[in-house]
Amino acid sequence: MTTNPLTKILSSAEAVLFDFDGPICSLFDGYPAPQITRELLELAYQIRGDLRPGLEQASSPHELLLAAAGDLGLARQLEAALQKAELAATETARPTPGAAESVAACAASGRLTAIVSNNYAEAVVAYLSQVGLSGQVAHIEGRNPADPTLMKPDPHLIERAIRTLGISATSCVFVGDQTTDITAGRAAGVPTIGYANKPGKSEAFEAAGADAILISMFDLAAAIH
Repeated sequence: MTTNPLTKILSSAEAVLFDFDGPICSLFDGYPAPQITRELLELAYQIRGDLRPGLEQASSPHELLLAAAGDLGLARQLEAALQKAELAATETARPTPGAAESVAACAASGRLTAIVSNNYAEAVVAYLSQVGLSGQVAHIEGRNPADPTLMKPDPHLIERAIRTLGISATSCVFVGDQTTDITAGRAAGVPTIGYANKPGKSEAFEAAGADAILISMFDLAAAIH
């Protein structure tokens, strides 16, 4: 008899770590990331005038932060502007169907829940408060405002969350909707679940080495129960 990979890796999990934008909500549903990228680029032009190719070619806010990492003054101002944008985005963020149920299932089963995100931690706090999930989340680990290079796929954020929770990496599972999440989880020694919320992601997650793949967060909630 074949064991469902999702059920198998959850059976020994003491904590479930979730990426934020994707598994928990669509953060930029009402304030699109491409619009924020354009606004940040305009700010960069105002500050520096001519920009290096890496900055001009950035296709997302986080890519822009990474491209600016070598310019401390610019990086600080872009980080501050992105923090404001992400906080504003929480007001129109769209909850992911099944996310609240998955978090509630963790609480009901005695598992810890943490959010590990490349987004601004205070934006995560604001969103969870808006939707009434704050009390069910034990820890929030957002990006380091002083060093964007530590964002996933680097395992740094996941490792920090695990240390704060006080449990071993093998006692956690990490749910993410990007291959960078899978890469970060594997590097941290954490079993990973790919949330394939768009066509083609299942194949990408399989290639990246995800331990399990789901297409609905309701499937995760059911497996946790």
